[in-house]
Amino acid sequence: MRLAIREARRSNHEDDSIHPYVGVVVVRDGEILASACRGDRGLGDHAEFTALEKKLKKDKLAGCTVYTTLEPCTTRNHPKVPCAERLIQRKVDRVVIGMLDPDQRITGKGILRLRRAGIAVDLFPKDMMAELEELNREFTKDREEKTCNSTPPGISESGITTFYPSRDFYGILRRDASTIDRYISKAEISVIMVSINLMTGLPFNDLCTCLRRKLKGNGCEFKATISLLNPNQSELISVVSPILNCEAIDLANSIRRSLKDLLIFKKSLPKHLHAHLDVRVHSVLPFGSAILLDHENKRKGKIQIETKPYKAGIQNSFAFEVMHLESGGFYDTLVSSYETLLTDGQSIEDGNI
Repeated sequence: MRLAIREARRSNHEDDSIHPYVGVVVVRDGEILASACRGDRGLGDHAEFTALEKKLKKDKLAGCTVYTTLEPCTTRNHPKVPCAERLIQRKVDRVVIGMLDPDQRITGKGILRLRRAGIAVDLFPKDMMAELEELNREFTKDREEKTCNSTPPGISESGITTFYPSRDFYGILRRDASTIDRYISKAEISVIMVSINLMTGLPFNDLCTCLRRKLKGNGCEFKATISLLNPNQSELISVVSPILNCEAIDLANSIRRSLKDLLIFKKSLPKHLHAHLDVRVHSVLPFGSAILLDHENKRKGKIQIETKPYKAGIQNSFAFEVMHLESGGFYDTLVSSYETLLTDGQSIEDGNI
């Protein structure tokens, strides 16, 4: 990894435009087979291309580990081949990456492409990642500005900050909050969860542990609200179950189990905290499953909406995050909608599920 960083620092840029500093090292069984930087043997050549195709063209690389300081690209102008594809073609076993590509057309996609091809992917340690991010700060700034300027009309104005094409992208784009419990741990004052897991019930995934910690901390001011589709509304259940590709009775029972588990968890809390956890049901179909973090704080609040195509696999659910930009905007519309949904629903206690 240190050698890859040293290689990156000697990158040769082909023109006055801003390009990244990239270094690559190819290793097998502890032996360095080749190292290269961007523009090593040809101006404009990517470091991976130089190492794999110019220095190791005739070598067998199956089983090798490749250390690269920048996430491999996934798109090149024809007839050039993206670096991620070259790594896959050469059957390397593992790729260790120094920093994500800040170009939003590539961010996370290189990692995902390698993983789907069965290649192990790891990241440089935090201090080395910081070193590379500092080295490429101008490249990052340039790509972020171009991404901002190329955003389709209406996206920036809506406050949408992140789009997740599938659940695979949770672990890529928010590695420190890839699961529900880790995500809600980011909240400081409140969390609202509506129809989480697409109304199939609540995946507990250490969620109750996180909620207990939040409710007991923060000076006992933290509040949590969880609302699931009312399992007694048979008409709604029968409408939703085909979308989720399950039987209506199974969906209703799954939700009932989640509600009972939540009530058991609530009873396990100190009595003075019972009012800080509201378990509810709603009898309407929401816009999508939602998690609202600190939604009343317009500066820090965020909303995640998740949904999925008809009968698609649960992993193919897609999502987006929204932050507040202006009064009366998309964020406020979502907040008002979900607050109304909660108001129109009802709190539940043991025995009335």
